[in-house]
Amino acid sequence: MFLSLIFLWMPVLIFTATAAEFKTHYCELNTTSHINNTIFYSNLIQVLDSLVSDTIVSDKQFLYNSTGIQPNIAYGLYLCRADVLPNDCRNCLLEAREDLNKSCFLSKAAVSWSDNCMLRYANYSMLSVMNSAIFIPECNKINISDQTQFWHVATDFMGQLATRVLNDLEVKNAYDELPYNDGKLYGYVQCTPDLSGSDCGQCLRTSIDRLSQYCYGKEGARVLAASCDVRFEIYKFLQFPAATSQNQGFIINLILL
Repeated sequence: MFLSLIFLWMPVLIFTATAAEFKTHYCELNTTSHINNTIFYSNLIQVLDSLVSDTIVSDKQFLYNSTGIQPNIAYGLYLCRADVLPNDCRNCLLEAREDLNKSCFLSKAAVSWSDNCMLRYANYSMLSVMNSAIFIPECNKINISDQTQFWHVATDFMGQLATRVLNDLEVKNAYDELPYNDGKLYGYVQCTPDLSGSDCGQCLRTSIDRLSQYCYGKEGARVLAASCDVRFEIYKFLQFPAATSQNQGFIINLILL
């Protein structure tokens, strides 16, 4: 139970990154409202359990759920990356739940992000509500040599991916590979599928702007927000099936949620 852990203190924001997998979380701390609210915490445990034990995770990468009645409703959602296999999605959610249980036990709202998934909960409804204010930037540690040209190409490339999402309201993510010098640039953008097209676009544009704000000059970067995420690298970080060549030498691969 969360209550058994209240004597511990954890930072609001913790970064954990390894060569194998990136993991981080954001805890919206509230040390007064819910410490003694066993009803809310009971509902929270139930809603997180319902999300990570979702029996139809193989059919989708997104689920929203809630448990309880006002004023103690717990709301939760998950989003898995579009190329992630069902078992990997479920394993990622299990790890994310443990992360939130251990690190955000005083929080009325929290998000756990990793390479493969996002798990989020709150004491307020999140469905169809765009939230780009809660976000985490993560930069590749290596500087790129031709910073000005590279970042002009990279941000323009990411903007094109965002436009592809907005041109098809059925699609809430896009992936592409762009030839650059002797290699390739790989990019991915994704929104939670409950968002409207305009809200998804706003979240993606804000996150793409933050790539330069926080990571300019690096050879890869990502911004993970509560409602969307964007990422580019000079190496392939997704496992989509082989794409086919399109006009202007671009490789396009869009995955429906």
